[in-house]
Amino acid sequence: MTLNDQNKVKAAGFTIIRKDDYPNPRIKISTKHNGGWKTYGVYETKAARDKAFKTLLESNKIISD
Repeated sequence: MTLNDQNKVKAAGFTIIRKDDYPNPRIKISTKHNGGWKTYGVYETKAARDKAFKTLLESNKIISD
């Protein structure tokens, strides 16, 4: 997905999230400015992160990058 695509999706009211492993298992959320990303949450294990990620994706307005 290009930056332009992400901006269109966010303008339509969606939130974009992604998984990250460095330096800790965490979930990142796309900010509203220029395709930046910020940390949404940090988790002790990848399993805990994946469970939280799956729960977030149950929302109709949250999508994965």
